[in-house]
Amino acid sequence: MPEINEIKISKNFYLKDFQCTCCKRVMIHPSLLEEMEKLYSMAKGKIKITSGYRCEKHNKEVGGVANSKHMKGLACDITASDLQEVYNIAKNLKFSFVKLDEKKKYIHMEV
Repeated sequence: MPEINEIKISKNFYLKDFQCTCCKRVMIHPSLLEEMEKLYSMAKGKIKITSGYRCEKHNKEVGGVANSKHMKGLACDITASDLQEVYNIAKNLKFSFVKLDEKKKYIHMEV
């Protein structure tokens, strides 16, 4: 059986990319993966997922909201070398919510 680091779930992403750093569980909605693939392609691979699925414990540890979409596999956070460029691309995709946090240097996206 392959290691989680080796399990590819789409053209550009592995299961580990969306894995909770606390409990190692993964939950990802197919629509989120689909939009992330589009973003990856349009940003020419210049993105890195920093937070995908979060269990309730991990969500509390990082100060996430009580009903965080991360806990349902419906959200992820990314970083990129050019946040503004990637943010502009993401806003034009089918994410239901996109937020740029310039201070903390990440983009949050939801489906």
